[in-house]
Amino acid sequence: MLIEDKILFNEIKNRNLKVYESLFRNYHPQLVRFAEGYIFDKQECEDIVQNIFIYFWENAEKINLDLSLKGYFFQSVKNRCLNRLRDLQIQDRNNLYYLESLLNQVNWEENQYPEIIIQIHAAIEQLPDQMAEIFKLKYLEGKKIDEIAQINHVTRNTVKTQLLRAKNKLRKILMESTSVRFIF
Repeated sequence: MLIEDKILFNEIKNRNLKVYESLFRNYHPQLVRFAEGYIFDKQECEDIVQNIFIYFWENAEKINLDLSLKGYFFQSVKNRCLNRLRDLQIQDRNNLYYLESLLNQVNWEENQYPEIIIQIHAAIEQLPDQMAEIFKLKYLEGKKIDEIAQINHVTRNTVKTQLLRAKNKLRKILMESTSVRFIF
């Protein structure tokens, strides 16, 4: 660690607010841009960086700083972004399970759909034909990826790609046309 960083870090430990504010002003814009390379939501990136600085200020006594201050901040941003992406992936998976359960509960031939089912069904119908077919086989009929690939005479990777694209398109369609904000 550089001598300048040791001095600055000791000032933070001694609760020097001016040094803290200076570090924040110096690193904040770079760290937000860095975070945007992982998470494409500027507000969320701002929150992540701000939380890192709050943690740094509140826990300076406990932090074992082996890196430079710059290295510490960038590594912290990277770790928080990766944790957030992991959390989003878990949330997406849970939302997908919820959607599957909704879709599996509905008899598509009946006219008594809850409003959300009508919106989801309409969104699925807006997908390209093959993509909609693959999505329906997976989530309405519960078919495995290998089965879908065989039925459609495509590779497993094509099925996975179509499912990913379907998920993204459905998210966009539902976010634009409905009040549904939690699906996918």
